[in-house]
Formats: sequence, C-alpha cells, structure tokens
Amino acid sequence: MPLRENIIDSRLSGREIRLKVAGFQDEIRGIIDEVARYEIGLQSEGKGIVVFRHSIMYAQVNAADLHGYSGERLRDTVIDSDMIGSTIKLHLVNGEEIEGKLMKLSKYELGLRKGEEGLVIPKSAISFAIIKGEDKEGSD
Repeated sequence: MPLRENIIDSRLSGREIRLKVAGFQDEIRGIIDEVARYEIGLQSEGKGIVVFRHSIMYAQVNAADLHGYSGERLRDTVIDSDMIGSTIKLHLVNGEEIEGKLMKLSKYELGLRKGEEGLVIPKSAISFAIIKGEDKEGSD
C-alpha cells in the first residue's frame, strides 16, 4: 500500500474546510479548490485564498471525510495504525489542547473525530500526545 503523505489531499476537493492557522485569530473558511504538497487553495466569499500547510494548527472537516480505515504502516513513528480507535489528547505548539478518537493517519497529519466533527492536525503543530486508550463502542 503506498504511503499517504496527507489526509487533506485532492480527494477533498469541493468540500468545505475551516482552518485554524498560526498568527491569525479568526478561522479561515472555504471550499477546497486545489491541493498541493505545501499549500491548500480555497474559494471563500468570491476570493481565492492560499494557505500554507506549515501555518495550519488544525483543520475542521466533515467527520464523514475521515471515514474508512487507515492502514498505512509508517516507519519511524510511535503513533501508527495499531492505535486507530484510541482516544488521544494532543497538546499543540500554540498552547491549545485537542482530544478525540484517532481515525486516520498519514505521514504528516493525524485525523481525529471529536463528537460530530472531524479534525485534521498536522504533526508539525503537535508538541506532544497523550494516548488514553481504545474507546468502547459508542462512548465518544
């Protein structure tokens, strides 16, 4: 199976996304138009916006966008596909904390489900993670 670098890729084109980026208090909201290795292009209120991936603290997507099992085997990582379904608490470099159920992972991002929303968190935005264990069915 080929290694997936990012969860946010061309498969999400045309879908709504909300981004929390470093150094900007408001969220950036738009429809994904183009996806590149280091940038995400959005259409928002009639304007084009290019967000550089290194600035993203987290992205909010529809929880259904994180469907399916993530079977990638990542080399040199502790958080791997064996932890899918586990509850993880992430401490971000900006001081925020996010807790959710690990649903997807890629080389550069983690996909969590938190209630009814999906969150994609770049690994570069994470200071450390606390693994709380596997959730029992229906407990999130």
